[in-house]
Amino acid sequence: MLHRLRALFERSYSLVRSGALRLVGFALSVLVLAAASLAAIPAMIAASGDAAWGAIALGQVIGTVGGVAVGYGWGWFGPARVAQYDPTARRTEYVESVIARGVLAPPVCAIAAILAYVLASSTPLFAVAGAVSATCMGLSASWYFVGLSRPFMMFAIETIPRAAGTGAGVILMTMGHSALMGPLGMFCGLIAALAFSSIWILWAAKREGAASGNRRPLRTILLLNRHGVASALGSAAYIAAPLAIVSVVAPSIQPAFALADRVKGLVFVASAPAAAVLQGWVPRASEAARVRRANIALFSAGVFAVFLGVGTAAVAPGLVSWLGNGQISVSWIVVVLMAGCVAITLFQNVLERAALATFGRLRAAVKAVALGSLVGLPLVGIGARQLGTAGAMAGVLAGLLASVAVELVTHLRVVREAHRSNASSQGSAAGE
Repeated sequence: MLHRLRALFERSYSLVRSGALRLVGFALSVLVLAAASLAAIPAMIAASGDAAWGAIALGQVIGTVGGVAVGYGWGWFGPARVAQYDPTARRTEYVESVIARGVLAPPVCAIAAILAYVLASSTPLFAVAGAVSATCMGLSASWYFVGLSRPFMMFAIETIPRAAGTGAGVILMTMGHSALMGPLGMFCGLIAALAFSSIWILWAAKREGAASGNRRPLRTILLLNRHGVASALGSAAYIAAPLAIVSVVAPSIQPAFALADRVKGLVFVASAPAAAVLQGWVPRASEAARVRRANIALFSAGVFAVFLGVGTAAVAPGLVSWLGNGQISVSWIVVVLMAGCVAITLFQNVLERAALATFGRLRAAVKAVALGSLVGLPLVGIGARQLGTAGAMAGVLAGLLASVAVELVTHLRVVREAHRSNASSQGSAAGE
């Protein structure tokens, strides 16, 4: 009995230690990139003013959607595939992703640039720079490292080059250059990170004995991954659309809403390591254990989301004041709504990427995001006109809640189907 307890303790300790190390590793990347982004915001405002920064922020929001289109869903389904594939299949998956994303990047960048130019109320060239830089983020290889659960390797060859590029842009702005150096530095850092990551991934796959797999035609790749990109695009579009709507219907509150939206996004990004660990942990289990792991992941995400919301409400006022360089402030109602959006977005991220993606149910996520958009986006426009920043943020939260409700129902159906399947299998075994 004592021996069994000791063995159980050792296994539990090993699992907790391994998970904690991965969490620290992914958190390190997020913290470094977040610090670089935080440093860039006041530098851009000081270099060219809040109107120029507002234009860059608008472009970056549009580019975020473009980046998801370029990424074509690999950030959603990619880690689950990498976690389950052998070296040859992993290598083929990555090579196909590079080819597909490389083909998609130029036209998507052009579309994002045009939209940013048209929607920007002032300094449209700054908006174009932000849009192109953010769109190219879809070329990142970070999803591959999440699937491998190699956070420290990701930090070394993916995070450091990106942070260095952003840091170089900040230095140039402090030397007197315009805010355009911000998005330019981010772009250069990403290209360097992509080169280093690709070299390591192909080398590591070869060392593990990966063969040169047969690559599928581009059309086949895009067709097979359509549900993943539809889910990713829907989520990204819902994140980006509110700022675009506010810029059109209530341009006077655009700088304040843009800053509140950016702080909300930065706090959410800071929580991404927890989702990254779960995103690789759930699909690595055996088929019978995946439902249990998915439920554990969702429960953990729910608890963490509550604490994250409280933490956001505590730190957001100070962040807004600092990032706004003393020129922009928001009310406590906006802060509370921001906190709610951050908490719900974290839970939805785990629900989609760790649960629905593992069981191949991303089509349900597409429908859920569509419903959330139908509910939330009209409320954003109405709220912005009638209630200002608080009204717009309330519309965002309403859409998120509607979307998560649909996705939760889908997950509960997956759980019921799994239980029925297990009961049927046990009954068949007993009959034999």
